[in-house]
Amino acid sequence: MTPDQARVNQIFLPDTYARGVPYELLRELRESAPVCRVEEPSVGGWPDGPGYWAVLRHADVKHVLRSPELFSSHLGATQIRDPDTPADLEFARAMMLNQDPPDHSRLRRIVAAAFIPRALAELAEAVDGRVRELVEEVRPAGGADFVRLAADLPVWTLARVMGVPEQDRGLLLDWANRVIGYQDADYAHSSTVEPALLTDLGRAALAHRPTVRTGPDGRPGPPPAPIGRAHHRTPYTNPSKT
Repeated sequence: MTPDQARVNQIFLPDTYARGVPYELLRELRESAPVCRVEEPSVGGWPDGPGYWAVLRHADVKHVLRSPELFSSHLGATQIRDPDTPADLEFARAMMLNQDPPDHSRLRRIVAAAFIPRALAELAEAVDGRVRELVEEVRPAGGADFVRLAADLPVWTLARVMGVPEQDRGLLLDWANRVIGYQDADYAHSSTVEPALLTDLGRAALAHRPTVRTGPDGRPGPPPAPIGRAHHRTPYTNPSKT
């Protein structure tokens, strides 16, 4: 029995996840409609979208991921909301997530060494130590803003994997927030770094950070290409990987 379309659309709506991961709904859809069309009703100020196909069974997902000639990440990018302009699409295509082989394969080879078992074991130990440090930092106060506390960990981890110096770590947070800001205006103007505390390379990267663009409706636009170009012009090198 095919589920009601309104029920299918729940996997798109943000309010669904505010209540928790919809495990029961996903289980139901895997059994009755493992490949189903999801509509994109207007939400959060965004207009209706064209809709997309949800692929919910593990074997089918593997087939999609391993068949780039049939299911391209590059053609229209992978965001649910399609890029607004050809220039926005071109920017999105510079991201590894939105590339197909051979470009995607080339980038995967560059980062593969960071994800071998030995490297992951070392990273897990380092992350565990960082978690303990964060808890100890707030223990005397008897409490903390958990969102702010937890936000440090993924940025710290990413910086360690990429070899970004400690004092430049905030740049990663700002860049990530500004990318998210395309769909969440609360993050669009993130600026958490103190330029005087950055390394010379960090200040050079900061100089390329563009002003957040806004459209006629006042909403932030997608991050423009200079963010990506600045990263490629001034890459960090992890000394442990050289």
